[in-house]
Amino acid sequence: MNNTFTINKILFLILLSGYIYSQNCCEALEIAENECNGNTGCYIPQCTSDCNWEPMQCWGSTGYCWCVDEDGLEIENTSTPSWQGFPDCEEHTNECEPGYLNINNLCFHEGDFNVIQKMIDNSYASGIDLDCNGSPYCGSPNPYMDSSDSWMWIGVDGEYYEWNANENGVVEPLELGIQEWENGRLTSLMCGAYIYCQLSGPIPDEIVELTEIETLRLEYNYLSGFIPDGICDLGTNHLDYLAFDLSGNSLCPPYPECINTDEESYWFQDTLSCNEIGDLNSDFIINIQDLVIIIYFILNPNSYDYQDLIISDINSDGVLNVTDAVQLVNIILN
Repeated sequence: MNNTFTINKILFLILLSGYIYSQNCCEALEIAENECNGNTGCYIPQCTSDCNWEPMQCWGSTGYCWCVDEDGLEIENTSTPSWQGFPDCEEHTNECEPGYLNINNLCFHEGDFNVIQKMIDNSYASGIDLDCNGSPYCGSPNPYMDSSDSWMWIGVDGEYYEWNANENGVVEPLELGIQEWENGRLTSLMCGAYIYCQLSGPIPDEIVELTEIETLRLEYNYLSGFIPDGICDLGTNHLDYLAFDLSGNSLCPPYPECINTDEESYWFQDTLSCNEIGDLNSDFIINIQDLVIIIYFILNPNSYDYQDLIISDINSDGVLNVTDAVQLVNIILN
């Protein structure tokens, strides 16, 4: 019976794979009923009134039931014959609180998840040329993290998972580096030396939302731009390079006060590509074009981000206003 059931289910999944599980349960139900065409013994999905999948699915003619996730995919090792009872699907159903994402039946804080996504997006958007010559281990971010044999893993509440990359050609948040999560919050992100995340572009302003982070290692990537001041509010020990390290990037001064830049052997940045404060259009010349940009920013306060603010804040008071424009005029004239 077990072999017959397995073969029948495999045939059924082959028939409907790529379509049925991309739909909600009611659409899958309609497909199954059409495929069955009134015959007996077919597997018919069981749906809730709002077209979600019932956690337990049963195939009456085989006598087997099994648990499924929110997408209708079978949860491994839950298939049970009726003569042995029913599987306990409640233990496999993990309802996440609002503001948390359910991924593989684990809960992840949406804000923390989005910060990692922003790091990835900035890396792709930077367009940095690493002279890869077709290497599968080279790119920003490192494309190897999306490989099925990637060495990256994550820890969730003390349990460690070798996260299976989906090999869709795009690095996704849970594929990035080595991560630890507790109670749904990101507590550690290791993406530094010898992990080879190869991140680039600016550190996202949203990094200040990682309120539970204890370890943040981003050393020796290709990060550029200015470091958000809010990074000093994170719960990391900024003086312990094993807990917090941004060295070996291309990050530009001025640096936040919490970062110790006195120890040159520890703090190193390649600042050759950094622009002078006031060079808003990054052409390495401060002129009338920069003045036009700063006036536009002043008149349209929603048009600039943190990176724009730092390079436009001529008097370094954290506010962009007419005083900065006046000082920029003085720089141009003198």
